Amino acid sequence: MSSTEVIESGDDGLSQSPPGVKRTGQGLVGHLGTADLVLAALAFAGPLAGTAGYITIIIAAGNGIGAPGTFIAVMAVLLLFSVGYGAMTRSVPNPGAFYAYITAGLGRRMGLGSSFLILASYVAIGVGFYGFAGLAVQGFVVSHGGPDIPWWVFSLMFWVLVGTLAYFRVDVSAKVLGILLVCEVVVVVAFDIAVFSQGGATGISFEPFTPAAFTSGHLGIALVFGVALFTGFEATAIYREETRNPNKTIPRATKITVLLIGIFYTITSWALITGLGTSNALDRATEDPAGAFFAVATQFGGPLLSDAANLLLVTSILAAHLAIQNVTTRYTWSLAVDGILPATLGKAHPRFQSPHRASMTVSFTFLILTGFLVVVGLTAEEIYAWFAGAAAFTIMVAMTLTSLAAVFYFRKNPEPGLSKWKSSIAPSIAFAALAVMVVLGIINFPSLIGGSQLLANIMLLSSLLIFVIGVVTAEILRRKNPNVYQRIGRQ
Repeated sequence: MSSTEVIESGDDGLSQSPPGVKRTGQGLVGHLGTADLVLAALAFAGPLAGTAGYITIIIAAGNGIGAPGTFIAVMAVLLLFSVGYGAMTRSVPNPGAFYAYITAGLGRRMGLGSSFLILASYVAIGVGFYGFAGLAVQGFVVSHGGPDIPWWVFSLMFWVLVGTLAYFRVDVSAKVLGILLVCEVVVVVAFDIAVFSQGGATGISFEPFTPAAFTSGHLGIALVFGVALFTGFEATAIYREETRNPNKTIPRATKITVLLIGIFYTITSWALITGLGTSNALDRATEDPAGAFFAVATQFGGPLLSDAANLLLVTSILAAHLAIQNVTTRYTWSLAVDGILPATLGKAHPRFQSPHRASMTVSFTFLILTGFLVVVGLTAEEIYAWFAGAAAFTIMVAMTLTSLAAVFYFRKNPEPGLSKWKSSIAPSIAFAALAVMVVLGIINFPSLIGGSQLLANIMLLSSLLIFVIGVVTAEILRRKNPNVYQRIGRQ
C-alpha cells in the first residue's frame, strides 16, 4: 500500500474485532523506523529542557548531589521494565501502549481506568509545559533586550506552532524533532566536556555516586522527577500503527531510548554538580534553580555556549511540546477507535493519514485549561511545577500497573519460547521497584508541589477519582453497551 492510501476500518493490520463489534475510524499510516521512534521519545525527554529545568530541581528539592545516582537507579528499573514491556508489544499487537497492555493483563475495567488516568497525565504535562514555555521564552526575549510582555503570550505562540505541526503525519514531526534534538544534544555534550576538561569548580569528585548521596534529602522527589525525564519512552509503542516492522522496532527502540536517556542525564547531572562545586552544588541550585545551568555554562564555556544553550532551550521546549502533543493525540485516537470517545476523533486525514481531529481536540483542550489557570491567577512557575510533577507521579503509577499486567498476561497466555526472565522475573522485579518508588512519591508529594498537605491530598484524590471514573465507565459499558466494552484496549 502506498503512503497516500487511506486504510479503511478493519484493514490496519490488527486482529479482527469480536463478532458484532463495529470498528470505528480509519487506520493511521507512517513509515517510522527505530531511529524515528528513538528521536520522538528523546524529544519528549527534552534533553536541554531537562538539564536546565529538572536536574536543578532534583538537586535542590530532591537528593542533592545524589542526582547522578538517581538516574542510574531509574535507568536500571526501566531497563527491567522494558523487558516485559517489549514482550507485551510483540504479544499484544494493539496501539495504545500502557492502556492496551494493562487491559490485556488486568482486564478491561483496570485498562479503561488506567487510560483515563494516563490521558489526564499527558494533558497535565502539556499544560505544565505551556507554563514552562511561556516563562522560558519570556526570559530569553527580555534578556536580549526584547519587550517584557506576559508569559502567556509566548505560550500562545507555541500553541499555534505545535498545533500546526501536529496536524500533519507523524513523520513530518519526527524530522523537526530530529533536527532540534541533535542541536541541543551537541550543546549539552559541549557543556559536559567544558566542565570536565577544566576540572569543575573544585575538582572532579565521585561522591555523587555514593549510597549516602543517593539516599540523602527527599529521595521520593528525586525519583519522581527522575522518572519524569524518561517519560515519553512509551511513545515507541504509541506509534505502533505508524511504524515499520513494529514487533522488532518497538522493543529495540524502547531499550535504546532508556539507555540513552539514562547515560545522558547521569553524565550531565554529574557535570552540573562538578561545575557548581560538589560541596556547593546544593546551595547554588537552591538559590537559583532556573539560572544554575546557564551560570555554569557561561563560566566554563563562555558567552557563546551560554547563548546557544539559551536559544536551544526554546527549541528544546518546542520539541518536547510537539512530542507531548503527539502522544496525547494518539491516546485520544485509541480511545475513539475503541468507541469510548466520539468516533469522529478516530478518523484519519484523507491525505496526511494523521489523527488530525484528535490532534485539534487536544490542542483546544490545552488552550482552554491553560487559559483557565491564567484567569484564576496561577503563575507560570506554579502551573509548571504542580502539573508536571503530578503528571510524572501518575505516569509512574501507570508503569507500575503495566509491569503487573505483563506478569498476569503471560501467566494466562504462556508463549512457547518466551523465557521466564521476560515473562515473569524481570516484570516482577520492575513492579516491586516501581511500587516502592510510588510509595516514596506519595510520602514526598506535599514537598513536590510546594509543601501543602491539603493540596497534595486534593491532587492525589483527583487522580484516584479519574481512575475510578474510568473503571465505572467500563462497568456501565459492560452492562449497557457490551459491543463497545469488548473493544476496550483494542482487545
